[in-house]
Amino acid sequence: MKPPSSIQTSEFDSSDEEPIEDEQTPIHISWLSLSRVNCSQFLGLCALPGCKFKDVRRNVQKDTEELKSCGIQDIFVFCTRGELSKYRVPNLLDLYQQCGIITHHHPVADGGTPDIASCCEIMEELTTCLTLIHCYGGLGRSCLVAACLLLYLSDTISPEQAIDSLRDLRGSGAIQTIKQYSYLHEFRDILAAHLSSRDSQSRSVSR
Repeated sequence: MKPPSSIQTSEFDSSDEEPIEDEQTPIHISWLSLSRVNCSQFLGLCALPGCKFKDVRRNVQKDTEELKSCGIQDIFVFCTRGELSKYRVPNLLDLYQQCGIITHHHPVADGGTPDIASCCEIMEELTTCLTLIHCYGGLGRSCLVAACLLLYLSDTISPEQAIDSLRDLRGSGAIQTIKQYSYLHEFRDILAAHLSSRDSQSRSVSR
C-alpha cells in the first residue's frame, strides 16, 4: 500500500477554552520507500503525536484521527512510559488501540538502542501493512530502527547507505548518537549471532 497523497485535517477549532491554542497543522509523516530493498511498501516516521512540551502543542485526538485517516494499521512506539507522561500523552497507547490501530510498544531510552532480541522482534513484527514508527522527535530511535530494517531486508545495502537514506528523509539529525551509529554498523553481525543462538536453543529444546 502506498502512502496517501494528502492528509485530511479536521476543521479549525476556534474554541478559546485553553489560553494557548494547539497547533492546527497536520502532523508531518516522512515516508521511507522500501523499494531499494525489493519491497513495494512504505514505512512512515514521525515525531510524537499529541506532544505538549516547550513550544510544541499538538492535539493528541486530532493527530490520532489524522493517522487513522491515512490508513495506518500498525504503530510502533519507542518512547518510554515516563516520556509519554512527560510530554502529556500518558494514555497514547490506549488511544491508538481505541482507534483500532494495532500498537506495538518497544520502549527504548532516549538516545539509546534496543537490545538485539527486542530489535529482532521489531524486525519480525514490521509487517507489509501501512506502518508508522515514532519516538519523541522521530530522529534517533525511529531512524535507527528504520535503518536496521533496511539492513535486515537487504544484504547489499551498507550501514552508511542506510544512514544516508534516513538523513535524506528526516534531516541531518537522523541517527543521533555514537551509540546508535555503532549499533547500526554492528547490527548484521549481532543479529546473525542472536539468530544462531536462538536456533541452537530451539534445536536443543526439540530434542
